[in-house]
Amino acid sequence: ITNGEHAVMMTDIIGLDHFHIGKASNEMTAKMLGIPLESGYIQFVPAGVRTTLAYTTPIQTSKDFDNAIKSAQFRRLEKKIGEKELFALMGKDAEENGTPIVPFLDQLEAKLNGKQTSSNVKASFVGGVYEDGLPWSGVMAEVDTKKQKWNFAAHTANKEPKNVPGLVKEYIAKSGNKNKIELAWNGGYILNPELVGKLGLPETYIGSPLGLLIMNEEVECPPLFNKPAIIIYKDGRIDIRKVNCRAGLAVRAGGKTVQFAEDQYNRHSNTQACYYDLIYEEEHIRGDGNVIIRLAGNTVKQIIHTNKGEEVKCIPVGLTLSIPADQLPKGIFKEGKKVDIELFEPTKNKFRWSEISYAVEAGPMLIDKAKKAVDLVSEGWKTSNSIRTQAARLDFTDMRGPKIALGVTNAGKLMVLMVNGRIRESVGATHFDMADILKRFGMDKAMGFDPGGSSTLVVDGKVMNISPYNKKYEADIYSLPPEPRFVANAVVGWIEN
Repeated sequence: ITNGEHAVMMTDIIGLDHFHIGKASNEMTAKMLGIPLESGYIQFVPAGVRTTLAYTTPIQTSKDFDNAIKSAQFRRLEKKIGEKELFALMGKDAEENGTPIVPFLDQLEAKLNGKQTSSNVKASFVGGVYEDGLPWSGVMAEVDTKKQKWNFAAHTANKEPKNVPGLVKEYIAKSGNKNKIELAWNGGYILNPELVGKLGLPETYIGSPLGLLIMNEEVECPPLFNKPAIIIYKDGRIDIRKVNCRAGLAVRAGGKTVQFAEDQYNRHSNTQACYYDLIYEEEHIRGDGNVIIRLAGNTVKQIIHTNKGEEVKCIPVGLTLSIPADQLPKGIFKEGKKVDIELFEPTKNKFRWSEISYAVEAGPMLIDKAKKAVDLVSEGWKTSNSIRTQAARLDFTDMRGPKIALGVTNAGKLMVLMVNGRIRESVGATHFDMADILKRFGMDKAMGFDPGGSSTLVVDGKVMNISPYNKKYEADIYSLPPEPRFVANAVVGWIEN
């Protein structure tokens, strides 16, 4: 038996059946317990079980837990397998998975009754303890693309960012897809309003993609670094590979074309059209009489006519094109207008851009050829341009937080892993932690996506992970339910009827 408010927070996972007795005279205790301030309480806690989950964005309070173990469903299970066995199973799950009490009871009852889940996505809570003794927990969704005909697509928000459930609804309305979207997760990186303000850029840059984005076979943004992307081919195959534009490209508008050769990548020329991505490390680009065109995605943002000897400051957004004035087709570029971009086939590690329906660049690469492959330098995360566009320092390898990643196997298994963070049950994960976990699950390739509060995993229309975020956080500093943050794009999956 424990007495006092602190015991509610500090002894709720000890390996003994115990009671908490006290009065919720402080607001934090009341929020954790899920009872009114100044209420008295007597709470039973089975051994090894944490009754409040994911504080300060709780998905379960102690009151919720108390209601569940007094429910008719609990009594049925207790009668079927016995109280001792039921509490032992609860403690085992609390240690290994951290499943909330209601879905745990649902899953256990279905298993005991021999009922099979009707979902095509195998979703489960996962968790563990790192070698340094700190806990992690999360959720995993798994599908078999060989046993069932899975299709995937990516969707970009029409006008402004939305949460992933909102993007799924928008995708269905826009695409006319009649199939049930059974799996979805957040995509790549964008320039958010805070970053645009910090960089001193016009508001028109808000929402600009920061990496490869191919939607319905159209290049909405070329690769900007050497980071990994999820590739969805026209035949439905999925791959993860690093992408860049070093092989060259062509830009078209108004029936006119400018080609940029492989040997004019990240270098100046007064005689040939050249281009710069965000791997380029210098603060300025030589203009020297060339016309400089700044792109954000596939939109022309600025056209600068330079003089002899003039330099132009680099901005960490999009490709920068540099074309000798006498080679620039008249009227091809107009500020605010989109252009068509054709990416040339790489000479090494070949694949065909023309075979791709969708692609979303994110990263970093976590696993390649069944081995850990975290290399932030070669991918460009350590460049000044990348660091300036990171809302949080993604180039650090020792920072744990909420993370989401996709893994695939050569046998056709696809897995999305979301590790929660900034909550009591989970410190989050580093890039190497994510690679270790996915490697244990047998993944041959894996990559990360936009982490932190943006990380969202949706299965059968339900958000599975615990977001450490609520946009009304100033309204209640003690406790608010989790809600997915707005993002710019998402990947969606379904089985063709």
